[in-house]
Parts: sequence; structure tokens; C-alpha cells
Amino acid sequence: MNTNKPGSPSSADDAARPGRRFLPWQVILLGGAALALAVLIGTQVIGVLYSIIAPPSPPLPEGARLLSHTGFDYGVDDWLYGTDERACTVARFYQEQGGVCRVSVGDCEGDSSMRLGPAPAEPQNVARCVGEVYFSIFAMRWEVTIASGYEKDGQTRFSLSREVFWTGSIPPRPEF
Repeated sequence: MNTNKPGSPSSADDAARPGRRFLPWQVILLGGAALALAVLIGTQVIGVLYSIIAPPSPPLPEGARLLSHTGFDYGVDDWLYGTDERACTVARFYQEQGGVCRVSVGDCEGDSSMRLGPAPAEPQNVARCVGEVYFSIFAMRWEVTIASGYEKDGQTRFSLSREVFWTGSIPPRPEF
């Protein structure tokens, strides 16, 4: 004999209706915590993956024209640029980017912002700058050697190199 009244729900009827199931609050809470943890970890991993795929380039002054590029390894590159800017202006740019520069005696006066007198008749090195950048969990060292006295491709040329250190620590460099 069936004791169920017509129109009243029963546990057998609830099991037969798939749309009426409820999740326990513990499952919802656990799912929310897992989602928050995935977002937290994902934001950290995305930054690292992006840095691996596209490591930053060293600073580059406006108006520089690429003359050549050599890639030795992933994250180890050499570029040669030409510019119409004076060599001391390029050196000042790299100082402003956090580089430590050594300028040839007599080439740049004062704060290395201007070159006094005419450009040299033959190419000569004017300055060498080194800088370090930390990004994500990695690090990079760039080095630029600036020379003036060129007639073709701009009066100044500079050789720019970078090395990305995937361990995140920059080894000591020899004094320059």
C-alpha cells in the first residue's frame, strides 16, 4: 500500500528528478578555495612564463638604427646600432637608465652630456656602460660600448649586448 498522497513530494520522486539535487556547502566552500588558489598560483606562473617567452630588451635610445644582430644563445645577444646623436648623449642616456659608465678622458666634459669640439676624424671608443635589471624571478646584465667618428649610418655607433641569467642571480663581473 502506498501512503504517499497525490501531489506530495517523496524521496523516491526527488531521486528521479535530476534537476533537484543540491551540493553540500562543504563542496562549494572547497571549490571556492581551490579556485582562489588556482588564481593566486596562476598569476605567479603567468609572469614567469611570459618572462621566459619574451625576456626584456636592454634600453635603447630613440632614433637608433639596427645595423646587425647576433644571437649566441636564448637570452644572450649582441646588437650593433647607429645613431645621429653624439656619443656623449648616448652615454648619458645609458647613465639615466641606471648604467654605470666609464667615459674616455677628454671625450666628454663635465656630466657627459655634451661633446665639445668636432667629431673625431676616425672612429674611436668614447664610453662603456654596464647595467643590471631584475625582472620576474630572473635577471639581466646589459653592456654598451659607444664609439664616435663614423660617416655612414650615423656619427655614433654602439655595440649593445645582453645576457639573461635564468637563475635570478647575477654573477660578479670583472672590473671594466
